[in-house]
Amino acid sequence: MKRLAVEVVVFTVRVGRLEALLVRGPGNAWALPGRPASERLSLAEEARTALAEMAGVRGVELEQLYSFDRDDGAGVAVAHMALIAAEPHPLAPGPGVVEVRWCPLDDLPDLPPQQAGALEYGLQRLRAKSAYAPIAFQLMPEAFTMRELAHAYEAVLGTELDPRNFRRDVLAAGIVEQAGRARPEGPGRPAKLYRSVGGEFSVIARERRIARAITGADRDGPPATEGGDR
Repeated sequence: MKRLAVEVVVFTVRVGRLEALLVRGPGNAWALPGRPASERLSLAEEARTALAEMAGVRGVELEQLYSFDRDDGAGVAVAHMALIAAEPHPLAPGPGVVEVRWCPLDDLPDLPPQQAGALEYGLQRLRAKSAYAPIAFQLMPEAFTMRELAHAYEAVLGTELDPRNFRRDVLAAGIVEQAGRARPEGPGRPAKLYRSVGGEFSVIARERRIARAITGADRDGPPATEGGDR
């Protein structure tokens, strides 16, 4: 029987950059949060436990991402994914963890090749979800400006959005309502604050094409990496 483990890919946006949660063990070894699976807990519970015990992050919604071969086929790692706001979740290294850090995706420390592949696949899945789900609302405070929402989407997608088209599409989708307040964002009139009311939303046409292209790759499974990942 193959050894079973869980790994957790967690993303956030800070200062306009998409970042991933990583843990550092002894010897400067960086990795995704994870642990061997037991028979006592479900895989989702194992993933939540690993995230809480290794990084101090609790109370987040996880979705199963993919099952990856490990150890030349002798093991399987079931990866889970989340997109969260960083501020409500202070990081706290657990036993055996030297450091927990949010790391920008364009400046990652060295990771095991298999886990780097899981992280890349998580990024593909996250961007593909923008074709049908209002993913960036998970990063927003209770009240936010349209510019703040657009910047969150830009960080996730890795591309700039046309602010007028973005505002039009968000309002037309009916997924926000005015919060009845405003906030200064620079010269000129204060920006209106909005709050999420749920519903479906996909970003403007160019980004929908990007998401569909990623979704097509997603159907073929994650990118191949060294060490037996498929």
